[in-house]
Amino acid sequence: MRTRNKAGLALVVLCGFLVFSLFIFVRAIFGFDSLQNLNFTSILYLLGKLTGLAGFLFLSFLIFSGDTARFFDRFFGMDKIIKFQRKFALFTMIFVLAHPIFFALSSKSILPYVIPDFSVMPLALGAISLYIFIIVMIASKIYKRISYNLWQYIHLLTYLLFFFSLYHAVNWGSDYRLISVKIIYGIILISLLAGIIYRTFYKIKQKYAGKFYVQEIKNETENTFTLVLKSEKAFSFKAGQFCFLRLNKGKFYARHPFTISSSPKEARLRFTVKLEGRFTKALSELKKGEEVIIDGPFGIFTIEDEQKNLVFIAGGVGIAPFMSMIKDKTIADNQSQNIILLYGSKTKEDIIYRERLDNIKKDCFKKVYILSDSRSFLKADEYETGHINEEIIRKYVKNINNSLFYICGPESMKNNLKGTLNKLGVNKHNIIIEDFFW
Repeated sequence: MRTRNKAGLALVVLCGFLVFSLFIFVRAIFGFDSLQNLNFTSILYLLGKLTGLAGFLFLSFLIFSGDTARFFDRFFGMDKIIKFQRKFALFTMIFVLAHPIFFALSSKSILPYVIPDFSVMPLALGAISLYIFIIVMIASKIYKRISYNLWQYIHLLTYLLFFFSLYHAVNWGSDYRLISVKIIYGIILISLLAGIIYRTFYKIKQKYAGKFYVQEIKNETENTFTLVLKSEKAFSFKAGQFCFLRLNKGKFYARHPFTISSSPKEARLRFTVKLEGRFTKALSELKKGEEVIIDGPFGIFTIEDEQKNLVFIAGGVGIAPFMSMIKDKTIADNQSQNIILLYGSKTKEDIIYRERLDNIKKDCFKKVYILSDSRSFLKADEYETGHINEEIIRKYVKNINNSLFYICGPESMKNNLKGTLNKLGVNKHNIIIEDFFW
């Protein structure tokens, strides 16, 4: 809960700065003097100035959030940060593109804004910044098709984009003379430099964190397997977190997120993976001793409350984070929290970790398998049938108000269960959902 409070505070500060900055920009551009004798051309010109300042502000925030994503992961979760960045990048693009368009419409000339004139360096760097922004946006869209190293070099262009844009704003924008605008630019510059320093130190730390090698590939069901890795150094994480995995082979350029299914107390690192696509197939075909590049751990789908009962609702391979949590909790002799696992699968053959779950003989742990395939219903004496619904939750969760509900599985299941739990009166703060974002 303390993490959630810190996340709320961080969000208020960040949003407060954005709103305050926009207010200053609007006041600077649409001051009383500038509103005298307005015509259509001057309105377009003022809108060009506003979209330019707003675009620079949003672009700076986008770069800063990318550089510090690993730091803010502990507050918001990497999945939410990445999803936010993707949407905010499109929002930023509207202002960045509108900036030269409004100016071109107001002056009825487009060439100065699209063809760099190096005799007027601030304006030329503004045009170059526009092209760099377009290149970065295209690369972000097709990042899975370009090499990881190329994507890293393209990412470095964002810093060039920032400093070119800052130079353009300071030396071409007429509003820089205002002390309030100078202060905002100063805060933005300091924040970005801090982000660059943080990202650089993280990269250095990651480089010396040790390498990971394949120990074993263990088949779990017909279409799932567990990748077991050994590392040169101890790897610290919380049960429920995930890592990005990358291979230096077969033109698999992009990194892919997978949840850790081993306990933090285990010597080996395990990822349980469903076969769906070229990358997961390549993972399943790795040989013992081959290297896998790990970036992480990330995510806040973790247990922070040590008092309330735990209700884990899993669907398919969504059992992975819960296996990590269950191992971590049930290995302790003084475990006081009751844990119930509601695990939905299509058939009994699709139940991942069936043997290991059945072998957990702890009073604090209870499991229920729910089969959805109608062909299993006649032979399902030891299972619940259908889908996890209000009836099943009421039947097995005795104290709904004193329980935390963790959900991980298919999107349809998560959406349905969120509505079901709301109907049951579960406080939204007691519903924790793992988002898939890749």
